[in-house]
Amino acid sequence: MDCDAISEAFLSLHAQDGFSRLPPSSLLHDSVPMSFVMSAGLIQVENDLEKIVEQTGGKFAFTQPCFRHFDMKQVGTDPTRLSLFHMSAAFHIGCSERETVLPRLWHFLTDVLGLEKERLWVTYLDDGEFGRDEASYRCWRELGVDTSRLVGLDQEHCFWRQRSTGQIASDGKKCGPHTEVFYERPEVVCAACENREKAPGTCRCGRFVEISNSLFIENYIGDDGKLIPAETVFAECVLGLERVEMVLRELPSVYHAHRFSTWQEQLSDIGVTSAGYTTQKDIHTIFDHLYAFLKLTADGAPAPGKGGRKYIMRKLAREAMERTEDNHWDTLKFLALVASDQPTALEHLLEEYQRFIKNRRTQTQQKSNKQHRMVKTI
Repeated sequence: MDCDAISEAFLSLHAQDGFSRLPPSSLLHDSVPMSFVMSAGLIQVENDLEKIVEQTGGKFAFTQPCFRHFDMKQVGTDPTRLSLFHMSAAFHIGCSERETVLPRLWHFLTDVLGLEKERLWVTYLDDGEFGRDEASYRCWRELGVDTSRLVGLDQEHCFWRQRSTGQIASDGKKCGPHTEVFYERPEVVCAACENREKAPGTCRCGRFVEISNSLFIENYIGDDGKLIPAETVFAECVLGLERVEMVLRELPSVYHAHRFSTWQEQLSDIGVTSAGYTTQKDIHTIFDHLYAFLKLTADGAPAPGKGGRKYIMRKLAREAMERTEDNHWDTLKFLALVASDQPTALEHLLEEYQRFIKNRRTQTQQKSNKQHRMVKTI
């Protein structure tokens, strides 16, 4: 199963339980004018909440592409990190009962997808200030999750806070506990994780892969930092599609997902082989940044330039080009391959490449002149 098939299975299961299917939002949203949509639906949903609840009864699901520019530097540092990824999400406005979310999620992961229960670990809130999320803990135990695979973590890891504005956040910062599901890959050697010295999700080795997160938003934080019961509660369950595809297909990383397979095959066309000197981090960064560039352009992102979204597009393009050039790829040929069916994106990339090369030559010349002056001085 690839991302599309996993998404369809998730949405179909929720449709059977009365959830309306909504279309994804564009990555260019008015609520984030300087950047792009970063989450699975909250920003896009909250400003039209009353209308959506009236249409759906408060139960709706969709699959949303998300782009987090602040994750660009972390791409390639572990096998699960992408700057542009896809999440399937299901919302239930007006209800935060664990029994309405977790049994369905467990059924989806273990019965529909067939993931081995023995490889699944669950984290839940167990915090000195906010206490223990007894409802989640009890529900997971009733589903048969062994206590040895239930890990209590503090608010830094298992407590969500609203950071955007809109209708849902109009009465303050909404917040609540969340519970995550991790898939363990024993083939990844990490002594700290194997010996349980580190909890799931706290190590970058890739042994534990977070595949799902369920939020139960029941309070908001007042000016004094105290929790106040919210008038409108809701539950949200999200699924990381690329990560689920990775564990289902037993892939070494998300950069081997189906969406990158054609690019992997095309590397030999430009002279890149496994015996070459290109590092995996370089390849992962190139793939991630160019895919994000293509997707954002398709959604209407501006050409690379200065400021806001233009600057982010420039960083995506130039950081990818920096690595293709440093590793002696035929950059122009590769850009033509990856953007062959997106003429607008290809045009933007080729124009930016010319600026990039001109700037690179200038920097090289300036460095050479500086070295020459130093030699003369000596």
